[in-house]
Amino acid sequence: MKININMKIRIFLLFVSAVVLFACDSAKNNINQEISKLETEVEEQATAQSVSNLFAKYEQFVKEYPDDAEMGGRYMYRSAGLAYRAGNYQKAASYLERGINDFPKSSITPGSRVLLGSLYDENLNQPDKAKTLFQYVVDNHPDHEGADRARLFFKPEDVKLQTLIGQQEEILRDENNNIKPRIAADLYGKYAAYAERFPDDKTNAPNYLFKSGELLSYMNNPAAAAKSYEKILSDHKDSKVVPDTRLLLAGIYDDHLNKSEDALEQAKIFISENSGHPDLDKAKYYLKPEDERLNTRITELEAGLSPEGSAKIDLAVAGKLIRKYETYVKKYPKGNNAANYLYKAGEVARSTNNARKAVELLERVYSEYRKYDKAPQALFLAGFIYENDLRDLDKAKEIYESFMKEYPQHELAKSVEFSLANLGKPADEIIKSFEGKE
Repeated sequence: MKININMKIRIFLLFVSAVVLFACDSAKNNINQEISKLETEVEEQATAQSVSNLFAKYEQFVKEYPDDAEMGGRYMYRSAGLAYRAGNYQKAASYLERGINDFPKSSITPGSRVLLGSLYDENLNQPDKAKTLFQYVVDNHPDHEGADRARLFFKPEDVKLQTLIGQQEEILRDENNNIKPRIAADLYGKYAAYAERFPDDKTNAPNYLFKSGELLSYMNNPAAAAKSYEKILSDHKDSKVVPDTRLLLAGIYDDHLNKSEDALEQAKIFISENSGHPDLDKAKYYLKPEDERLNTRITELEAGLSPEGSAKIDLAVAGKLIRKYETYVKKYPKGNNAANYLYKAGEVARSTNNARKAVELLERVYSEYRKYDKAPQALFLAGFIYENDLRDLDKAKEIYESFMKEYPQHELAKSVEFSLANLGKPADEIIKSFEGKE
């Protein structure tokens, strides 16, 4: 059977089209697989490079396959999620706007409208834009899972804030009960906004201020936490949270802000107003002499420096411990523990890779407590850190020479002499010199 020329051409064109379509599908699948791999990498352990690569892959897909409305919209939504997690709300909003405008038929687009409305409402202070987006969702997607969030926008402001706060409190902690930093920051903002806008709410306002103090303490901002607690005591004196507020504030004054007199004042008020309170002994702790309190707190922090069963150092505890050591030395420079605490502070600083702080503290041991039995070790260790951690060979040489002049007979003198002789030499050169001697 003969096939005419037109039929041959049509068959050839169909074949070419099939090949092209297969090649396109293969290339698209490759990008999708790369995206999936990067998404897993970012989810498990995000780095600046992996996040940047993922953004680039999303952009590549949208650029090369603009007709794929479904995935284009989804990848713009996911790009917004990455930007949101990084706290870049404006960038997140721009991705959502692109997804809505360029891929309106994507099944994710209603969700993009809800998320964009939430960004405008909660983070970017653009309520008019939020209203337009939420109204569209209510009118056109009333059964969408995000429609409740859209309808919430139109409720009274206090009800809306309370609802949003409750929702974020539910997701504040991960499966290991650890607080999520980004959620904590957003939640603190809502707590503060509610207390500022509705100060006459004598139940929720002080409670939210109290919770703000707890979150700020977690975020290692004791000064701001103290302000939240102080606001409760000034604006909500009859609140049920006042007793606990006084105790927590006393702890911040004493433990972080070096305001021992203010801590004592809060403790005295607590004792006078809460004679039968179960935490009375905690308040009485602040009535003890300050040096005794400092020694007690230092002992507690030293015990918690390394979590049980772990060789790692808790950096937050280390920072508090160094501050307590320094506070003791500042207030009791002639105290029995002053020199030892200063030396320990230097050791803790170096163990947390804070070399500058370490040499500052160790040099103070030598200059301020020359008669302390570990003053020579402090001087040697300072020189060692300058040489090996800070690579400041001139300063290391200066300290080593001071050591040899001050302690020529010390057991560390041979180590210092060796360090001086080999200062700045590469390790292989030092090894060769040993081999030559052998």
